[in-house]
Amino acid sequence: MDRRERHGEEEERGRAAAGLRELSGFIGHSMLRFYNDNCFQTAAALTYTTLLAIVPLMTIGFAVFSAFPAFSALQMRIQTALIKNLVPEIGDAILEYLGRFMANAGQMPIFGVVGLTVSAVLLIWTIEGSFATVWRVREPRSYVTRILSFWAVVSLTPLFAGASLSLSSSLWTALELAHLEGVVHPLAGIGMLLPFGLQLVGCTLLYVIIPNRDVFWLDALCGGAIGSILLEGSKAIFGWYMREYPAYQTIYGALSVVPIFLFWLYIAWSTVLFGAVVAASLPEWRAGKVTRGGMEGLLPAQRLALALAVLHELMEASRLGVGLRRRTLVARVPVGTLLIDGILEQLRDAHWVAHTTRDSWVATRDMGEATLLELMKALGIGMRGTVHGLGGLDLPWQERTARLLEAAEARQSDLLNVSLKSLLNDQPPPEGQPAGQGAGQGMVAPGAVPLRAVRK
Repeated sequence: MDRRERHGEEEERGRAAAGLRELSGFIGHSMLRFYNDNCFQTAAALTYTTLLAIVPLMTIGFAVFSAFPAFSALQMRIQTALIKNLVPEIGDAILEYLGRFMANAGQMPIFGVVGLTVSAVLLIWTIEGSFATVWRVREPRSYVTRILSFWAVVSLTPLFAGASLSLSSSLWTALELAHLEGVVHPLAGIGMLLPFGLQLVGCTLLYVIIPNRDVFWLDALCGGAIGSILLEGSKAIFGWYMREYPAYQTIYGALSVVPIFLFWLYIAWSTVLFGAVVAASLPEWRAGKVTRGGMEGLLPAQRLALALAVLHELMEASRLGVGLRRRTLVARVPVGTLLIDGILEQLRDAHWVAHTTRDSWVATRDMGEATLLELMKALGIGMRGTVHGLGGLDLPWQERTARLLEAAEARQSDLLNVSLKSLLNDQPPPEGQPAGQGAGQGMVAPGAVPLRAVRK
């Protein structure tokens, strides 16, 4: 092996090691974010809500399913396959209990049915709220949109499941009648992967549809794959543990189904939430590791530079009489969705930007009148308050310090009292004119943070 081949192999090993380090770093980042977002507590809330909503959800879903005679014969098969594939070891017992509960629900008066429907809707809202936390969404959808989305999911999911199972059964029958046993057996092996495929599709659709945010399909698919793999692994480990260490059966006896089912729901929701964290973290990770800490991890000068970069793009768009969508801002100021969302929220709270009904962001301040000093104060950057007024503390150095701070603030006002329009103008200043003075020229105030630092 010559030197070039050895050098090529070393480069390959170096790239592989770098890729592994990057992957491990991303997994560590996702796990830390999962913990910081209190996803364990969120999974507990979803578990409790699911326990209340599972009966009305299945009752409504199978009522819609039974309305179509072509699928009525498949109802029991779908119900059995769903429970046994999603609930390891105790699927038969859960299926028996659910059958009784749904039969009782069908005999309830109208007010009882309304109560069950409300509990089902609460599950959807709890899921939406948990995903809003993961994706940093502060503006929920309207109530009408939520209810319509909920009804679409509940009504269409059984129909798609019935159509899929019906087509699969028809395909198996046709192949057997054609004496194509050599094709049937391999397809049957592939059919064993159907639960994983359904989980993958379900998680991906959850990550795309539920958040009030534009989620890339590839990111949702990656998150769905991670969530589905963890769910399948959890099912295998959970089933093995229940068989080898039947502690719940020993302690609770016949009532062991309830705590086992609750524990499994908690595990399942934890895996789904981790997949959501992965899907939400991928755009941030691609933008660079600076986004790991969010807005809290930025220094004041970095926050100011980020705000200036966003206001610059909005100012340029306002010249055309349009706003900018969040996705466009993320593309033009490539620092990650987490930082863009954070700075937009800060600027909106300070009444510098607004979110329109057309899902666009616009600047609400006149950049020709607003100054850099005003922006810094809006972001909470700079000295505030006075050294006096600390209870009974009255020392000689306080007065001297107060005079120094007043002089520094006056000097800062003289330096930073430059309009943002002149500061953010892309044209270079005229030759011989001091930077940071005049209006409409390409100025850079003394001490201002270069926008190139944000774009890197």
